[in-house]
Amino acid sequence: MKRIAIILEKNLEIGAASNVAALLMGQASLKDPNLYSEVPVLDKNNVQHAGIKFSTVILKAGENQLLNLIKLISEDIPNLNSVVFSQTGQFLNNAYDQYSLEISIKETEETKVVGVIVWGEDELVRATTKKYSVLK
Repeated sequence: MKRIAIILEKNLEIGAASNVAALLMGQASLKDPNLYSEVPVLDKNNVQHAGIKFSTVILKAGENQLLNLIKLISEDIPNLNSVVFSQTGQFLNNAYDQYSLEISIKETEETKVVGVIVWGEDELVRATTKKYSVLK
């Protein structure tokens, strides 16, 4: 069983937090197509519903906690997948080439990470994210 956790910077306004969560989930689904079912989930009225296959939780953390999480995953937990999104990306909407260039010349800390998505085995995701609070 897998689990997905989206951890957002605790001071994001609700609209920005929703946007970051959507961007992270979209990127994760491209990186790992198994997160969603390939077969449509249809109700009796033939309306399609989301085919997410694994439990997803949205949590909150401070900026330093996000950086520490990224470092922990990259150095100590190779079996956990992750993707980040930053203020650099927030400020460069509809300017992908510029965004890509700016990210490539900055250290992670300089990008001001505002969200991290992690996914993998349920117990590993829970253990790695247990200190973060549910976003309310």
